Amino acid sequence: MFKSIFSSRNRLAWIGIAVISIVAISIGTRQLISIREEREVLLPAIPAHADIPLQPKLTYLDSLKLPFPSDSQALKASGCNDLSPTWLQSENAKTGVAMTVKDWHDLHLFLPTGSVLWTSQVSATCGDVIKVHASMLHGATNAKGQEIQVWRIGYYGGSEARQVWGSGPLTLKRYNIPGVRTITRMVETKWPVTTKFTIGKDWTPGLYAVATINSTGAIENMAPLIVKAAVGSSKLLLVHSTITWAAYNTFGGRSAYTGPVNAARERSRVVSMDRPLIGSGINHFDRDAVALVQFLEEKGIKVDQIADTDLDRNPSILTHYSGVIFSGHPEYMTNRIFKSILAGRNNGINFAFLGSNNAYWQVRLEPSPSGLDRHIAIYRDPLTDPITSPEKISIQFDNPRINMFPSLITGETTAGVHVVGEMKVVNMPSWLNIPTTATLSGWSPNTEIDSIVTGKLAPTNLHLIFSGKFTLTEFARSKLADKVGKSTRNYEGQTIWYATPSGSAVFVAGVNYWACELSYTCAEGNTNVETRNILQSVTEQVLNLWQQKGVGKTLH
Repeated sequence: MFKSIFSSRNRLAWIGIAVISIVAISIGTRQLISIREEREVLLPAIPAHADIPLQPKLTYLDSLKLPFPSDSQALKASGCNDLSPTWLQSENAKTGVAMTVKDWHDLHLFLPTGSVLWTSQVSATCGDVIKVHASMLHGATNAKGQEIQVWRIGYYGGSEARQVWGSGPLTLKRYNIPGVRTITRMVETKWPVTTKFTIGKDWTPGLYAVATINSTGAIENMAPLIVKAAVGSSKLLLVHSTITWAAYNTFGGRSAYTGPVNAARERSRVVSMDRPLIGSGINHFDRDAVALVQFLEEKGIKVDQIADTDLDRNPSILTHYSGVIFSGHPEYMTNRIFKSILAGRNNGINFAFLGSNNAYWQVRLEPSPSGLDRHIAIYRDPLTDPITSPEKISIQFDNPRINMFPSLITGETTAGVHVVGEMKVVNMPSWLNIPTTATLSGWSPNTEIDSIVTGKLAPTNLHLIFSGKFTLTEFARSKLADKVGKSTRNYEGQTIWYATPSGSAVFVAGVNYWACELSYTCAEGNTNVETRNILQSVTEQVLNLWQQKGVGKTLH
C-alpha cells in the first residue's frame, strides 16, 4: 500500500501549519533553499511610475452585452480516443492503486521530504510528450532510488486513482534552487529533464497526478496534469484553477504572498510554474481538484476538464458546453477569463462556483523557458507593474483602474477569511429537494466566505439558499488584529443562485471548502456526515440540472 509522508498522528499538526502559513513558510524556506539564498540580502525596490487612468465601472446591465474574447490561437484538437457513452462506468471498473479513502485523507504534502518534481505542461492531450524535472531535496538520501509514476484521479471502487505509467527506479540528483536576483523576485528551477513520457491515445481524459514515490511506497511530491478530451465530449466542463495554485506555491521560499525576509517587499511579483508545487499551492490542488474529481467520478457525473490557462487561450471552448464548473478558490484570473465567463453567461451557459473568493485578482500570463503561459504576473500595485493597460495590469478586478467587480459574475463579495460558523436554509428553491431544516456546519478554520452584493454591480434577481454568521478564528483575531479592526466585512456566508435573461443559471456556494467537503478523501475535511450529505445532494442536483443549456428559464 502506498503510504503518506505524514502519519495520521501528525495530520492535525500539518493542518495547524496550513492555518498559520507564515510560520510554515519560514520552516519550509530553511529546508528548501540553499545556503547562498538564506544569506541573500534584500533585493532593490521595484521602481514605480506615474499613475494610470481610471476606468468607468462596468455595471451588470453593461456586462450583459459583453461578447466572447477572440481565441488567441487556434483550438488544438484532442489526440485522445473518442469517449463512449459508458466511458465512466468502464473507467471505474478498472483496477486502482493500493490506496484507501483514509490514505487520501491522511496524505499531506505541504512540506515534502525526499524528492520533488515539476512537469513541462500542466494541461495536454494524448500524443503530447511530457518532460519531468525532478530533484532530491537538500539533506535527503536516495540509496534505493525513487520512481516517477502517473496516476489518473477518479473513483475506482474507492482506491481513488489508477496508475497509467511508471519510470522504474531512478537515482535522482539534487539540484540547487537558483538564487533570486531579479526585481520580480521570481523563483524558477531550470533543472534538466529527468525522464519523459508520452500520453497514450488510450489514456482516458481527466485529472492526473505525476508523483515521485520512494522505495518504501511513500508519495513525496505531486504535479498536476490535465489530459483534455475532444471539446464537447461531456455536457459539463470543469475548469481547474492552476493560476491560483501557482500563486500560492511557496517552493524556494517565495510565493505571490511571502518572501524569506520581508513578505510585503520580498514576495514574488511574477511566479513560475517551472518549479515543484508545495505549501498552500499543493493544498489547493488537493482541496479544489483531487477531492472534487474523486466525488464526481464516484457519483457518475461526467465532465470534461481543462486548465484556466486553456480558457484564457481559447474562450470559445465554453460554447461547446451547457454548464461550466469552477471549484473552491479561483481567486486569480486573467481579464480574458473574467470576460469569457460573462459572455458564456450571456449565451445561456450555466455556471457553478463551488467555492468562494472568485475572480479577486487580475493577472496576466507570460511564457517561460518551458512553454507558453508558465509565468504569472501578480504585482498587485498599479504603480509598479510595468504593464499598465486595463486588460493586462495585475491588480484587483474592482480597482478603479479596471473597475470590473467580481459580483458581476457571482453576485457576491468576500465577507471573511479564517472564519468558522454554520449556515442554515433561508429559502429553498422548488428545484432543490433537501430538508428545509438542513444545517451546514463544522467548516475548517481555514474557511473563506462570500456574501450577497446588491445594486448596479451585481445581478438583480439573487436568490438566497443558505446563510449564516461566521466568526474569526483565534488565529485571525491574534494575527490580523490591525486589519480586522478596519474591516467592513460582515462575516456572513451565503449560498445563492440567479438566472440571467439568456436563461443561464448560476450557482454560487459562497464557501471555499464546499468542493473539498464533497469527498471523504478531503485532506482538510472537517464537516460531519449530515453536512457532507447535504453538500453532495445539492451539488448533484445542481450539476444534473446544469447539463441543460438555458435551464434558468425553467427554474423558480
